[in-house]
Amino acid sequence: MKKNKIWRVKGFEGTFSDEELIELIQSGELKADYAVTTKEMKRWVRLKDSIYQFYMEDKENETL
Repeated sequence: MKKNKIWRVKGFEGTFSDEELIELIQSGELKADYAVTTKEMKRWVRLKDSIYQFYMEDKENETL
């Protein structure tokens, strides 16, 4: 199955799939102020203002 590489990250070369974007966020390569877009979007959106903010949350306060 081909992964849909739809996301562009301002300042990065190429496009990324959802899974790749999440990996970059979780590894710390992408920070909250980085901006993303797709062909369909009319503007850049900061990661901290997107659905991907979930993957940036501080894990210290999580409860099991």
